[in-house]
Amino acid sequence: MPKLTDRPKQKQLIAEAAWRVILEKGVQKTSARNIAKEAGLSLGALRYYFDSQDDLLDYADRLVHARLAEKIDEIFQDDLQPKTKISKVLLCLLPAGGEQGMEAKVRVSMKFATVKQAGSAAAVQDAAFSAAKNIVSYLALLNLLEKEADLALETERLYSLINGLAVDLLLHPETTEEKKTENLVMYHLNSICIEKFGEVE
Repeated sequence: MPKLTDRPKQKQLIAEAAWRVILEKGVQKTSARNIAKEAGLSLGALRYYFDSQDDLLDYADRLVHARLAEKIDEIFQDDLQPKTKISKVLLCLLPAGGEQGMEAKVRVSMKFATVKQAGSAAAVQDAAFSAAKNIVSYLALLNLLEKEADLALETERLYSLINGLAVDLLLHPETTEEKKTENLVMYHLNSICIEKFGEVE
């Protein structure tokens, strides 16, 4: 047994190591062994915290969504104009360069992986879907959404846009321009609202 540590904190550090391995090797080539190596632990020590690789990856996936949800809550709590809040929430769900966009990158990588146990995806509350639902509800509450808009349909449409842009940014980071992505988000918001969020360049 490893020496006593802050168990919840250590589990988070291991999950973060798993994120780095996933982004470097892809989910299908991620193993408990290379996660342990990245975390600076023996395989035996890793098993003290997680019963199996599937257990570890499931935890890592849940932590991604929890961290994104925290970021989104912080943005909504900020003293910002409603339109600015919404734009910032959407952009924080998209992969960005450096450590800043790590959670968004891992969310997409794990979402489309096939190694997860059957049914595990349904057990994870997708932060992007929750954000899309909250944004559409927020727009309706502020009377900014088109009056004839179907809230459920607009939630699915916004969620699909987020996922599509995220996949494109993840797969083609060198050719996807940040400004173009921002313009697409702005264009979509302008198309469903009675007031413009801003000019598309």
